[in-house]
Amino acid sequence: MAGLFPVFVILITTLPSSALGGCTMIMFANIIVSGLDMFRRCGLTKRNIAVLAFSLSFGLGFTQVPGIFDVFPDVVKTVFAENCVAIVFVIAVILDRVLPVEKDAV
Repeated sequence: MAGLFPVFVILITTLPSSALGGCTMIMFANIIVSGLDMFRRCGLTKRNIAVLAFSLSFGLGFTQVPGIFDVFPDVVKTVFAENCVAIVFVIAVILDRVLPVEKDAV
């Protein structure tokens, strides 16, 4: 798409890296706040907080120890070692299915 608008590409490449980094931080902070807003709307029960905390902890933990996936096949390494969002997603889905639903939340 960028090849269709070379003037736009030239304009972007002239931005200082600090300005581009600031825009990137704002973009990712916006994504985080949107995700937290989704949790707020569905209700911050103890179960939902546990799913959120555990999945984020596992995602951050696996990024700090990249060698943990060395024992797995290349397919698993490609999907999970290079993409912590996939780990967070899988852990959140597993916890959502395993943890019992609170009676008041139904």
